[in-house]
Amino acid sequence: MTRDVLVVVECKDAKPRKASLELLSIGREMASRFSSTLLAVVSGSGLKDAADTVAHYAGKTIFVDNPSLAEYGWDTCGSVLENILRKYDPMVVLGTSSVTGKDLFPRIAARLSAAMVSDAVGIDLTGEGMKIKKPLYGGKVISWLAPKADSKAIVTFRPNSFTVADAGEKGEIIEEAVAVDGNPAMRILSSEKKTSGKVDLQEADFIICGGRGMKAAENFAMLDEIADLMGGRTGASRTVIDSKWREYDDQIGKSGKTVSPKLYIGCALSGALHHIMGMDTSRVIVAINKDPNAPIFQYADYGIVDDVFAVLPALKDELKKTREET
Repeated sequence: MTRDVLVVVECKDAKPRKASLELLSIGREMASRFSSTLLAVVSGSGLKDAADTVAHYAGKTIFVDNPSLAEYGWDTCGSVLENILRKYDPMVVLGTSSVTGKDLFPRIAARLSAAMVSDAVGIDLTGEGMKIKKPLYGGKVISWLAPKADSKAIVTFRPNSFTVADAGEKGEIIEEAVAVDGNPAMRILSSEKKTSGKVDLQEADFIICGGRGMKAAENFAMLDEIADLMGGRTGASRTVIDSKWREYDDQIGKSGKTVSPKLYIGCALSGALHHIMGMDTSRVIVAINKDPNAPIFQYADYGIVDDVFAVLPALKDELKKTREET
């Protein structure tokens, strides 16, 4: 096994996701620390430009281009990645804790008998080897994990765990012709993609999230206006999604999406543990709830005990004034 670090790059609209650029940035630090090479894998269909972008972060970019990889599938994308990892045999594999990542990497870890850490939020390279930071129980406990020096480790990180470094000199691009199973166990018959033009929820720097206390679907228009003013995104709790007030794509929590924005504002939501587990690593958490005993206040950096329908209009007006002044 080499001491190389490998980043599995996820792409959206034929471009590397911001979360993957974050991993390439920290991966570059890790490779320098271990005196090894930073490898990156870009696999899919029509991603040559993405591979060129990634090459400015990695020492070697492994590029697999095949029409059969246009849509994600464990049988296809998983087998290709497994073959790549067996060939290049890196010490550490970094991936994004996304919907795809949560499906893909545990399977790969089992196939390769590798140590697996999911949903990590940081890494410490100051001592020997590395220590991985992972929150537990909705952030109430922070654990530090250290893989054995002689074992392969696969680690997935939440988006916004690291900053994106400046691009460097272009590294080598290696085109690999990996065989793709032409008869997978499951295939996509059709798909429908909604184009909302909204910021990706998992990569947003600002999120304002509404709970059941918003009372009705139309009241989320206030949150959407504030999100637009801040260049961010509106989120929702599970009870809101179950009530059909918002689309599932907006759900934050254990059964939804995990987010780590710079600023998170929770509006009229109680702060149930399954929701907290999806946003507990936000840099700054602000809670607005008229119940002073709401659990969300235990996690908030700032709390406002008031009616959300009195606070939000005032917040929106102040943001508009600030926008006009600038």
